[in-house]
Amino acid sequence: MFDEYDMFLIGIGEEFEEKENASKAYEGLKKIIDGKNYFIVSLCMDDRIYDAGFDEGRIVTPLGGKRFKQCPDACTHDIYESSKLVCPNCGKELVFNNILQENYVEEGYLPQWEKHKKWISGTLNHKLLVLELGVSLRFPQIIRWPFERITMINEKSHMIRVNETIPQINAEISERAESVRQSSVEWATLL
Repeated sequence: MFDEYDMFLIGIGEEFEEKENASKAYEGLKKIIDGKNYFIVSLCMDDRIYDAGFDEGRIVTPLGGKRFKQCPDACTHDIYESSKLVCPNCGKELVFNNILQENYVEEGYLPQWEKHKKWISGTLNHKLLVLELGVSLRFPQIIRWPFERITMINEKSHMIRVNETIPQINAEISERAESVRQSSVEWATLL
């Protein structure tokens, strides 16, 4: 089934966050996209996706994570390697660069987000498989709604939404989409 697609858009949701067997699930995903044109949008802040062997230039994590740090007051919009301890500008102890921070510095992910948007624009009229894995409704504007819209616009696309609790598919894309009520981590592990 997966061989018929030229491109893969993968959304990784909170079901993957801090899961013990997530690395096996990432291995399963790597099998189906090996040699293919893909992009991954991940809502996980554990940064394990960066250790899974995917091309980092094809991953965006808009919620941030633990790979980088920022000033807690965002006195500068710079981000720093996680080994750095204090802000070189104000001297305060640095915090992880993610959405849990009151003053989240979004500049950490914006270059990859632009790359992602450009990649998306190149998917039109290509055989695209949209995989949405374990995405909740916490931030539907990042993966859930855009992935549905992409599936609706690209008539050569097919969407698979795997979710343990909310696998429902929008009626407008039901002819080119399928839902799987299962743990997305388990599903990807079995690929």
